Formats: sequence, C-alpha cells, structure tokens
Amino acid sequence: MKLWKKISIICSIVLVVIVATCSTLLLLQSKNSILEITYQQARDKQRNLVSSFSHMASYYANENDHPVASESLIRYCFTRFADSSSVLLSGSDELYSELKIGPDEYLSISNDREQQQFAGEIEGRNMLIVGSSVTIKQNNYSVYVVEDISTVYNDIADMIWRFTIISIVCIVVGVAIISLLVRHSMQSLTSLSKTAKRIAAGDYAERATVIEHNEVGTLAEDLNAMAAAVESHVEKLTETVERQRLFIGGVTHEFKTPLTTIILNADTLQNTYIDEEEMEMSVAYIRRQCEWLERMTQKLLKLITLKQDIKLKPTSVPQLFIGVEQSVAETLRQRGISLMSDCKIDTLSMDADLMQSVLINLIDNASKASAPGQIVTMRAYGNVIEVSDNGIGIPESEVARITEPFYVVDKSRSKKRGGMGIGLALVKEIVTAHGADLNMESKVGNGTTVRIQFTSSQYHEA
Repeated sequence: MKLWKKISIICSIVLVVIVATCSTLLLLQSKNSILEITYQQARDKQRNLVSSFSHMASYYANENDHPVASESLIRYCFTRFADSSSVLLSGSDELYSELKIGPDEYLSISNDREQQQFAGEIEGRNMLIVGSSVTIKQNNYSVYVVEDISTVYNDIADMIWRFTIISIVCIVVGVAIISLLVRHSMQSLTSLSKTAKRIAAGDYAERATVIEHNEVGTLAEDLNAMAAAVESHVEKLTETVERQRLFIGGVTHEFKTPLTTIILNADTLQNTYIDEEEMEMSVAYIRRQCEWLERMTQKLLKLITLKQDIKLKPTSVPQLFIGVEQSVAETLRQRGISLMSDCKIDTLSMDADLMQSVLINLIDNASKASAPGQIVTMRAYGNVIEVSDNGIGIPESEVARITEPFYVVDKSRSKKRGGMGIGLALVKEIVTAHGADLNMESKVGNGTTVRIQFTSSQYHEA
C-alpha cells in the first residue's frame, strides 16, 4: 500500500473517532437539556397548580366548622385551576381526571409533600408524571400533572437523525479533503524523490521546484542546497583531476629540454672526437642534468600528489642564474639565440630546483618566439625576477589565457616549434606554490615580458 493511502486511512480513522465522539457528546447534552427543560416546565406547572388549589380549598374549608372538607368542595376548587393534564386523587380514589390512565399509575409516586416525578412508557406513549401531596382539613390529597412527551422524544429522534446525517457528510467531506491534501503532499515528495534520483545518477544541475513554503518546501530547498554543494564539490574534484592530468603532462614537457641537452651531449661524446677535458665537461654536464632531473621528479610528484607546501629557503639568485644559463646554453646555441643576464639582488626565499625549472621554461618559450640573432634577457631586481624577449609577441586579448593548460596562440607555430601550452601552466603552478604572482606583458611585434613578483618577506638584502 502506498504511503499516502496509509496516511489517509489513519487520518480518516482519527477524523471518524473525533466526529463521532463530539457528535455523541453534543447529542447527549442536547437531549438532556431538552428533557430537563420539559421536566422543569411540568414541575413548575404542578407546583403552581398545587399552590392555587390548596389556597382556595383551605380558604373555603376553613369557613366550614366540619373537620373534614367535602369532596364536592375539593373537586370544585381543583377544577377551577385544572386542565386536561391535571389529576386529583384522594388516597386511591380518583376525584378528577380527564386522562384514561388508571389510578395505579399514579400510586407509584410517593405521596410525600415533596414533589416527585416519573417518566416512562404508558400504554405505548412516553409520559411524564409529576406529583406531590397536599393536606386540607385533615385530608390528604395527591395532585398530579401528566404530560405526554412523545413529541419531545420524536423531536430528539429527529435531532439524532439530523446529527447523524451531518456527521456522515462531515466525515465523507473530511476524508476526501484529507486524501486530496495527503496525495498532494505525497506528490511533492514524489517529485523530490525523482529529483534526488536524477542527482544521484549524476545530473548535479538538477533542482527541485519549491512550490509551497512549508516543511516540504524547506526539504526541497535543502535538497537544492545539497545538490549545489555536491555539484560544487564534483566540479572541484573534476578540476583537481584535470589539473593533475595536465600537471603530469607539464612535467613531461618540463623534462624535455634537459633530456634533449643530455642526448645532444651524449651524441657528441659518441660521434665526435674531443679531448679529455671536453669529455669530462660533457660527462659532468650530463651528470648535473640527471641529478637535477631526479630532484625535480621527486619535488614535482610531491607537488601534484600531496599538494603540500613547498619549503622555501634563502637562495642565491646569482647562483640560480648560473645554473639556468648552463642548462639552456646548448638549446639557445642551436636556435641562434643569445641570453643576457642582469642580477641586482643577492637572495630570495624559494625552492631553487623548482624556480630553475620555471626560468628554463620561460627562456625556452622566449627563444621559440624570437628570431635567430635576437636576445633573451633574464633580470633580477628588488623582489622580482623576469624574462623578456623581442620576439613576435602575443595579442593582448590572449595574454590572460596563455597560462591555461594546452592553450596556444598560434597553433601552426606551436606545432612547428614545439608549443608553449603546457609549460606556462606548469610555471603558474610552481609560482603560485611559492606564494608569488605571475604577470605577463606582451605586444605583437615587440616581444613579451614575464614577471615573477615575490612577497616582500621573501626578499633578503645582501
């Protein structure tokens, strides 16, 4: 059985119990009130009859010196106030009555002076008998008022029937309204369930429609908030995975330059006759490059997998420049590009190996954008290190995107010269990990300047 049906049944049962209980209590109260009013009217009528009859009969009887009043006098006085519902008895003898009810019916009421009443069925009719005793001239008489209350009971029966019909109608209407409301609420929950299933299936952009500002509406808003949070986390996770993938590609690209120089030196050793001193220099260079590659591998893997903070140490910038110059010398020689260094600072806090990788990458890109015979400049001043060239430059509209992974300005030139889409993305990652800012200024035909600005706390005066 569906939930909305179960809730509807439970609510309907509760409604029936409430309506039935309230109707029963109201009917009982109304019935008792009607009967009490009827009884009180009969008692008042009997009391007035006794009062008027006893006063008049006592008055006339006292004028007679006889100790006992005559029945004719008593009957005369009683008839002056009696009507068709009045009964007068003397002992068991009926002195006055227009009712076809035997005296025995009245004798069930005590002949006390206090008022007594009887209600019940007599000869198929619902009768109310109210009576009391009165003494006149040493004689005891019983005065009764007999009311046929069958119409009252008929009215009560009609009232019960009307209440029953009204209660049934209220129950039917209430059950229908409850069913509609519950089903409507369940439809909202069903919609939320479908939305939750679509979100669980991977459609994180799915949102629930908030129709009502109630608990269900609040639930829909919470579901939307959860979906937004999940979507944000998934986007961040996807971005992280993509960044890791691209970072690995960048690392591969980063290793290309030193590996190329290693291969060139190895070819020189293998195919060219050189003296012992030159051989030792080539071997030493290959060893330095291999050691650098080993250190870079460890550090870059930590940077991408652990995303831990790199350790910044005071580093000699002139020594950093010397290492960079040695690493790019052979590549620049083959391209016909000259490198000019200008270092006006002594120490900066950095990771020397990672920053050497950054500068090698920037110089490599600058040389690719320059024509043979042009100069690439590497400068250091204040808390800034920059690499500039006088090459073809980058359109202003493209500068902001140049550090995006795999983004290149001129695909044909990139393909021809080896590209610059991954290297700069890696450069930005390393610079950001240092807590520094990477800025680029370029103009088509005038060259490009890439500037790394460290924080003031990373700068150490000589």
